[in-house]
Amino acid sequence: MTTKLPTKLGKEPLIDVVCGVSFDCDISAETLLPGLLLPKLVGQQSKFETLPIAQLPQLVRDSDPNLKNAPLMRILIGEKFTVLIGSQWLGVGCQMPYAGWSEFNEMIKTVFEVLKDLPSVKEITRHSLKYADFIKSQGSAESLSRFNLQIKIANRILSDQLTHLRTEIIEHPFLHATTIMYPATASDEGTLIDGALVDVDTHRIESFTVNDFLKQLPELLDQIHAANKTFFFDLLSEAGLKELEPVYE
Repeated sequence: MTTKLPTKLGKEPLIDVVCGVSFDCDISAETLLPGLLLPKLVGQQSKFETLPIAQLPQLVRDSDPNLKNAPLMRILIGEKFTVLIGSQWLGVGCQMPYAGWSEFNEMIKTVFEVLKDLPSVKEITRHSLKYADFIKSQGSAESLSRFNLQIKIANRILSDQLTHLRTEIIEHPFLHATTIMYPATASDEGTLIDGALVDVDTHRIESFTVNDFLKQLPELLDQIHAANKTFFFDLLSEAGLKELEPVYE
């Protein structure tokens, strides 16, 4: 386990971050949440977009577990943040470059506060924080050696083979849904670059009343952020962490 975590990285690998909350509600929240959010975004330029999945009938979305909490609408807030809205899910994303946890944290609390005004919410069923990172390849280095990961198949140790791994690791009260994909490609100002994709989606599957959730939200956010950050750095090998040029303050 990592004992001391970097405060920042010289080579920032982050490409996406989303904090989400699922709730049990008697209504389709996407019909009310945009109007309830507007007063909380006064003074900030907002752009509303309907996402393609919203064209599917609700019956189809509700019958597929992979679509039930999928966002149906996106609200772009200035150049920093994004609000994602589903029928029973609300999320906040940070556009790149990352604004940092302190500023992102404040926006999450501002947006989630709208849940107290949403009628018919029975309970908060879970909340999550996902960070996706793309780690660029360094020459011919074995990319899987960047991770604290040992996989053997048919007595062959995987080192630089095409690998797509997804697993769920429980560390009470959290579940880390983790994906490692190598090789992967990303676009950097129109140029394709090779590397490895690492996605750590940390969930706290615990029910709260809306009032209890909002009352405890600052502490809950700090806890899930610390759990996600610790897991990511535990996932990196010493060589993998060194590549990212960690800074300790």
